[in-house]
Parts: sequence; structure tokens; C-alpha cells
Amino acid sequence: MINQQFGKGTIRLASEQQSKRWTMRRELLSPRYTTQWRDTPRVLC
Repeated sequence: MINQQFGKGTIRLASEQQSKRWTMRRELLSPRYTTQWRDTPRVLC
């Protein structure tokens, strides 16, 4: 029903062959390729 509502291929099985190869979007890449623990935000609950 989801594929009928949102279009064919919206939901697929993981075992189905991918039609196009996945590539990373380089424009979204962080300027820091590794993260240091001190740069990670700390959340106290």
C-alpha cells in the first residue's frame, strides 16, 4: 500500500538488486574527516 501511495520502488526488499550505484554526496562532507571526542556535544539527562 505504501508503494501505491508514494510510488513504485519506495519500499523494496534488501535482497533486490540496486538499479543505480550508491555514491556519497561530497558537498555534504564535513571538513573534519575524523571527529575528536572533545568536539562531540555532551547531553546530560
